[in-house]
Amino acid sequence: MTCSIHKVTVKASTGTGWDALQKQLDTAHEEVRSLATLSGRNGVLITRHRHGAYTVAVSPEVPYGMTYEREEPALPQGMAVLPH
Repeated sequence: MTCSIHKVTVKASTGTGWDALQKQLDTAHEEVRSLATLSGRNGVLITRHRHGAYTVAVSPEVPYGMTYEREEPALPQGMAVLPH
């Protein structure tokens, strides 16, 4: 059985407190973890892109049954992220 990669993006709106953001992350984690469990091969990777912006994804880089967290690497000096 193959597992398509699934991810949820969590973005806090202006003025969102930590408790509300944590609840969004917990909800996204539960959703993605249940999908990762179906494959029996992948874990969950939570990536912090910047303050209030996260991606929660099924990841083949993470062992089954585990959840890893990481910070998105900083951009080299002189580079910027352009809005989409």
